[in-house]
Amino acid sequence: MQAKAFNFQVFLEISCNIVFALIIIYLLKSGNYLYYVTPRMEPYLIFSTIVSAIWALAGIKRLFKPQHLIRSAHCFVLMIPVVLLLLPHSALGINDVSTGYAGAGAYMKNPTSGNSSIQSEYSSGQYSDFTNDPVDYSGNTTSPSAQEDYNYSYDISPSPYEPDVKSGLDEENKKINIINDEFYPWITEIYANMDGYEGYEITMTGFVFKDQEYLNENEFVPARLAMVCCAADLAPIGILCLYDNLSELESGQWVTVTGILHKGQYNGQDEPQITVTGISPAEEVLVYIFPY
Repeated sequence: MQAKAFNFQVFLEISCNIVFALIIIYLLKSGNYLYYVTPRMEPYLIFSTIVSAIWALAGIKRLFKPQHLIRSAHCFVLMIPVVLLLLPHSALGINDVSTGYAGAGAYMKNPTSGNSSIQSEYSSGQYSDFTNDPVDYSGNTTSPSAQEDYNYSYDISPSPYEPDVKSGLDEENKKINIINDEFYPWITEIYANMDGYEGYEITMTGFVFKDQEYLNENEFVPARLAMVCCAADLAPIGILCLYDNLSELESGQWVTVTGILHKGQYNGQDEPQITVTGISPAEEVLVYIFPY
């Protein structure tokens, strides 16, 4: 009985699809896909994995069909992203980001009229899951779905507190202590209620971001990197700080800042700012912030 001819081209196609699907599965299970895209892209990655698996299964029946002309160049096109995805994964730093400081208001959904450029889902101290749906201020909230507990922790900024009980808030002593997991919710809360928090002492952690094009010599932002869609749009967000000894700090250095909140101006718009009273070194926070 004559042996069936082995189709090497089909074998390469099947192998590429299987390897690609396995890498995407690994990135999903480990959470490392969040180095590149936001959690909103997870369904699309799952879909691409399913499609790759279907293509691989569909190719099995052609594996032993003879083919006179073997073409394999198209397989190497798929191998390029495969090789890139196999490279070590690490979070980007400020030196990898080309976008300048835009203020947290740039990431908030509904601009308001007047001097204020932002309208937060927290304007009533209530979280709205950062969706495009109108904010319900009636007291009814819908909790966001819990994220899978990956080995590597990513901050997707769910609401960490009840509407009237904010974590880290000491109203009696007019103090706010922002923990890392609540960075973005607190930033939006303060932007939306800057009058209410004026004069409060605030403590927050971020990397030193200096922008010579837009910020003065005594201004910096204790920032975190925010991702709206993918790694290409990473941008620093935080609260502008005024510090006379800024030359002592290196750009990208992680610090914990303590200071007094007040209302200031940036690009002609009202925004909260911090007059720094103390700075101490801090450990790097290896997470991105996903506003939406």
